[in-house]
Amino acid sequence: MTKTKDKQNNQMYYMVQDFHKAFKHKYSDTPTAIDKETALNRTVWTGEELVEFLYATVGGNTVEFLQLFEDFKEGLEHACDKIVFNQPEVDDVIVAQADALTDIEYFNQGTFNILGVEPFNLFKIVQNANMGKLWEDSQPRYRKDGKIMKPPHWEEKYAPEPKLKEEIERQKG
Repeated sequence: MTKTKDKQNNQMYYMVQDFHKAFKHKYSDTPTAIDKETALNRTVWTGEELVEFLYATVGGNTVEFLQLFEDFKEGLEHACDKIVFNQPEVDDVIVAQADALTDIEYFNQGTFNILGVEPFNLFKIVQNANMGKLWEDSQPRYRKDGKIMKPPHWEEKYAPEPKLKEEIERQKG
């Protein structure tokens, strides 16, 4: 069976793969189960974005944010309890991981639908900002802790927030 790539319908996937290649992050060309450490790191980083989403939702109101965050943690505890209680079988790790990630993607797209914002142009803006973290020699730089360093003048050239605002305003009509 020959593997075919559907780059047209997976543009965001391949854009992110370009980022992973440029910044020497993990990626796979064939279905490969994700190890525990990588799965945990990526889940925590995703969680950080969800926490930022909740903070934005209350317009930066710390009191409301802390209550939402407590509710979020309670929801995660409930999800954990449900998994432990039901102990669903995992016959194929790759399939189970892909199923969970596809559900996340589906929920994310649903949230964009609720927001009424088409995400592709926003994604391209963030992709450009992330790729803008390559330095003049087309190489990334890292801090001692492994975090990517932004090159000089990154804010002026690549900061995504003003461009995201412009795109959302364009979509408002």
